Amino acid sequence: MKDDQLLQFKTSIILVLKELRKQKKVSQADVNTDILEKTGFTHNMGRNEVDGNFTMETLHTYCKYFNISTVDFFKKVNKISSEEIQNFLKKKRR
Repeated sequence: MKDDQLLQFKTSIILVLKELRKQKKVSQADVNTDILEKTGFTHNMGRNEVDGNFTMETLHTYCKYFNISTVDFFKKVNKISSEEIQNFLKKKRR
């Protein structure tokens, strides 16, 4: 059960990151390049979206990049429905 809750939490974060990218109309590569150029912080957004396991520094960097507070970021995470999570996981398995 604990692993399922963790998977749902990590998936919610991934979905929020995807939503933020869509709103800003940028690709994973765009985010990687922009953040590197602006901050010198090297990362791979694609890997973070796949693994959903990143550091607080990465979370802070994303929030700053997308101009969202960490509180608002996690409010979005908490609003992701179980149905959205299950649909994403089904697509990912294919």
